[in-house]
Amino acid sequence: MTKYKNILIESTPTEAFPTLVTMTKTPKNKKEFLGRKYITLEKAILAVDTYLAEQLINRGTKKDAENLREALAFKELFCG
Repeated sequence: MTKYKNILIESTPTEAFPTLVTMTKTPKNKKEFLGRKYITLEKAILAVDTYLAEQLINRGTKKDAENLREALAFKELFCG
């Protein structure tokens, strides 16, 4: 059993996939990972990291869009 970013990952090997892992416990904000299976532990960790990176990117775009709107409003107000 391994814990990564508050997600419990357990080894669940089968004959076809001896390195198979399953995510058995997750926090509420990562519930879409609950019960997912991956071929290796590295693939499971990569999936979590990718998900977290995409969330950071999406949050950043909202801030950038808000800043852009403010800049356009400022331009219209002072530059005509």
